[in-house]
Amino acid sequence: MKHSLRPIAALFLALACLSGLLAAQIPSKPSTQAAPQDKPVDMKKLIAEIVGEFSFEFQGESILLQFTEQDGHLFGAPPGETPEQLNPVQGKPLNFDVTVASSGDYYEIQFARNDKGVIDKCTVIVQGQVLEGTRIIK
Repeated sequence: MKHSLRPIAALFLALACLSGLLAAQIPSKPSTQAAPQDKPVDMKKLIAEIVGEFSFEFQGESILLQFTEQDGHLFGAPPGETPEQLNPVQGKPLNFDVTVASSGDYYEIQFARNDKGVIDKCTVIVQGQVLEGTRIIK
């Protein structure tokens, strides 16, 4: 994991230096318009991108989680179990959480996009354990 962070950190550092150089070369003029606001996330579109099956490895076994959409909400569960509604985390569009009704366990679920912008990774954190999964392409 540490090796994959180095290129990203180097990229951010290079972009920061480049933006500093460009800012120094551009004459400043008073801003007449307000800073643009972040666009609200289209949850319907995001959920449609997430829906599918993800496979996780845990103690040598494969665990499957299915994510579905019902009435504009994201639900998730292993096949054959009752799906639980996942709650979006404020300010983090690819993050959700849920407290499972039957066990009381709290789960944090984080989705990630690949370099092509496709959601293909899912990280589940429960009771301090981190499980990393990948989308099953059919």
